[in-house]
Amino acid sequence: MKPLRASMLQVSLHRALGGIDKLHCRNGVLGNSTLGSLLHKKRILVVDDNIVNLKVAAGALKKYGAEVTCADSGKKAITQLKPPHSFDACFMDIQMPEMDGFEATKRIRVMERDLNEQIERGEAPPECAGLRQWRTPILAMTADVIQATHEQCLKSEMDGYVSKPFEGEQLYREVARFFQNQDQVQ
Repeated sequence: MKPLRASMLQVSLHRALGGIDKLHCRNGVLGNSTLGSLLHKKRILVVDDNIVNLKVAAGALKKYGAEVTCADSGKKAITQLKPPHSFDACFMDIQMPEMDGFEATKRIRVMERDLNEQIERGEAPPECAGLRQWRTPILAMTADVIQATHEQCLKSEMDGYVSKPFEGEQLYREVARFFQNQDQVQ
């Protein structure tokens, strides 16, 4: 489809070479039921300083049955994702004033490591009873899909990235890694 986007080209080539289940794809776009089955009732925090981008991302996720909460800054994301919390995942813009998504993610990971140390010592809060480890999937939201951005996402301990605006196949591929296994711990 024009205009040609690198991420769509990658997904199309991946699918053509057998990397994506063709039963779940229709004309290059995943059916709502497949993505909906992964996102249905998942609590997702969407973080973006641009109100239009925030509404578009939230609307796209809600369309697939996700329960979406929005935050307009990295600092608010840190507050919302202080463990223990009830979110299943976070979609984080990487370019925000004051504190970008990379820095916010680094700080969230420090809080998670602190909680994991408490869990290991048997000193975790009651809400964490039975958990072996706490980790919230954080996906970068970016219009920039170059290799350097991907490497910076990994270096910041993000779990992947999705392009803005969301493309069905890429969104499916990223969220499937976290939500296909219902036994996954936070």
